[in-house]
Amino acid sequence: MEVQDDVPYSIEDLTTDWLSRGLQASGAIGGSTVADVTMDVLGDQVGFNGEVVIITPTYSPPSEKAPASLALKIPTTSKNRIMGQTMGLYEKEIRFYRDLQPGLNIRTPRHYYSALDVADDPDVILQRLQGMNRLPIWIIRGIMALANRFVLGNPRRYALLIEDLSSFRMGDQATGCSEEDVRNIIATMARLHAQFWDSESLGEMSWIAPYAVTSRIMQMRFLQGVDRYLSDEGAGLTPARRDLIGWLRKNGIALTETLGEEPATLLHGDFRLDNICFDDANGEVVLFDWQTMLAGPGASDLAYFISATLPEDVDEPQVNELIDLYHGEISQRGVDVSRDRLRWQYEVGMLTMLHRVLPTTYPDQMELDAGRGLPLLQAWISRIYARLEHVDPESILEKTA
Repeated sequence: MEVQDDVPYSIEDLTTDWLSRGLQASGAIGGSTVADVTMDVLGDQVGFNGEVVIITPTYSPPSEKAPASLALKIPTTSKNRIMGQTMGLYEKEIRFYRDLQPGLNIRTPRHYYSALDVADDPDVILQRLQGMNRLPIWIIRGIMALANRFVLGNPRRYALLIEDLSSFRMGDQATGCSEEDVRNIIATMARLHAQFWDSESLGEMSWIAPYAVTSRIMQMRFLQGVDRYLSDEGAGLTPARRDLIGWLRKNGIALTETLGEEPATLLHGDFRLDNICFDDANGEVVLFDWQTMLAGPGASDLAYFISATLPEDVDEPQVNELIDLYHGEISQRGVDVSRDRLRWQYEVGMLTMLHRVLPTTYPDQMELDAGRGLPLLQAWISRIYARLEHVDPESILEKTA
């Protein structure tokens, strides 16, 4: 992957010269240059690991073909940047836009240009993750602490220039969406998943990590946050929910590895309304923010979206209708999986959602905005509990055959 020495570290480092060279290299502005820009920094709804600024350039000479505006995405300046760099999230998103996006059968933002100052070999990264995932959790904790210190002292630079989507109707996890939107999103999800379902090409892309390769890291994060969660919230939990937390203590690794044994497809990995917008004029869903994509069972994205979107009072027959919709869409595209198996994968996926979302509610895990980020995660956890009322964790791992 091409690297570059002068990638802007922050929004303040952005120059018209860097923009001109990047957009010229991509063919987006022909022989014009960027003479000036105005910038509009978006709010906290754009994500936990990145900052987004809408750039409106002035070109010299003027160009009708050049983009009137575009979005610049760079790593956040908060401590979330440490996690993003340690886990390779920023490099992964750049690889997505450069190598994978042109062949997708769903709509994503147009890619204008991307740059980074260091590119790691994906096979080496995968080998490191696989090696670390065989170690005891206490050793992994020490390795991650050392890695965080290294990243803090050696921050890398990443920048991504993509289509400005702000003219479309934006999704919002906090406010939800219509039933029609939900069905449109799930149909789009199914189309993406069917394209890569159990495909050899997915396995050849070593920069897309398999689902279970971080099973012990996920368990480490859960154990780091669960005691504090119980201290803060335990008095308000029902006995069944306390038992569920205890079950995850014992079975978190097996839960992730069980899903990792299922036929894999390309997962977005953060399939929620904050990463979706709607082109209503064309009836299309646009899916963005590809930092957390991975290879795993499609029902994982389905459980992710349902847990993050459906209100707690949505009953189980309505959930089953959405699973049926997803199943019908992938079946029409040649995917052979039974409805019962898909329901089971969804239930295991919902358990993994609690395992992954719960520890993110604490500052030592992730820096959150108290006005939106923390309430959003707390509401998300309540929705997951509501969906898990119909799931028996004690028998779920016995249904792997």
